[in-house]
Amino acid sequence: MCWCGSGKKYKKCHLNRVHEKELPLGALQQAVSQAWKHEKCFHPLAGAGICDAIISAHSIQRSRVLDKIIDDRNHVLSFYPARVDKRGIISVSRVGWKKASTFTGFCAKHDRSTFDPIENQEFEGSEQQCFLLGYRALCHELYQKTAAIKSSPVIRAMIDRGREPSVQREIQNLQAVLVAGQRVGLANSEALKASMDAQLLSQNYGGWSRAVVNFDGELCISSTGAITPNRNLDGKSLQVLHQDELPLEYLLCGVVATPMGGAMVLTWPTGQKAPEAFVASLLRHDESLLPGILVQFLFAFIENTFFSERWWKSLSDQEQRHLTARAHLGNPYYDNLEFISNRFVPWKITKITRQ
Repeated sequence: MCWCGSGKKYKKCHLNRVHEKELPLGALQQAVSQAWKHEKCFHPLAGAGICDAIISAHSIQRSRVLDKIIDDRNHVLSFYPARVDKRGIISVSRVGWKKASTFTGFCAKHDRSTFDPIENQEFEGSEQQCFLLGYRALCHELYQKTAAIKSSPVIRAMIDRGREPSVQREIQNLQAVLVAGQRVGLANSEALKASMDAQLLSQNYGGWSRAVVNFDGELCISSTGAITPNRNLDGKSLQVLHQDELPLEYLLCGVVATPMGGAMVLTWPTGQKAPEAFVASLLRHDESLLPGILVQFLFAFIENTFFSERWWKSLSDQEQRHLTARAHLGNPYYDNLEFISNRFVPWKITKITRQ
């Protein structure tokens, strides 16, 4: 068998890899994109004969949120999915609002019935609404982790073509470490989802802490995601991410529209110290600086972030470069996080609710 762990015989895997033509970045990205795709309804009652067609479900509300940040051609901007040029520089992408934030993670019936309280009702910050925002963020994270593991064999079969054997080993070892981390993350995400599934079915949404930051002003950015904060904004360690035996503590995030502007919603299981401490380090900032801190947090940690072209063009070159650098961080959990005092957005904090 080949030394790389592919399960193939050496002669059919790495024997002649050094002589193979190196693939252009675009071809690699296209192949990975195809391997990434999969369909599954994440509802706990999903199953054959129960679900109707799997749809491109929105992880961010389309009619109440994305429609507020579209341009005159119904597009939004994002750094997701990542587009990297030959120099390794990430660039902003223009995405149609019907495709933005979508993932094939629910059937039409369960998507509609599960998320009606946040899709078709004004956001009031209720226990149920905050839970559902977090639940959808976690389902999207599960979809992404599953897709990353699914596409890993394609990446490992293509990424080191034409490289010297020593470089091949470095690349394959790095990919193996990445996949191992993804599997740990997937297992932890699945454990949390199992707990949330039970709450969803029983309609008991307790056991969650939440912080809701309401703001007035144009909703020019929206986002949703799930993170495992390991350091607060001062760099203090909160949890260790690379120990298999420890369950990871999650912080679930989302930005929603309100009649006067919007709200950042942060939820986490009550009693978990890492997300609670991380949220405290976010919210300790003066309210005049907090909008800018929240924006930088989203760009650094949440790939699934979308924004309006009008807002992006209103930023200075320095501000655009800074946010691009946040979005381009290889690993925000371990890279240097620099938060600056720029406001970035025309938001005025009106209320911060912690429960």
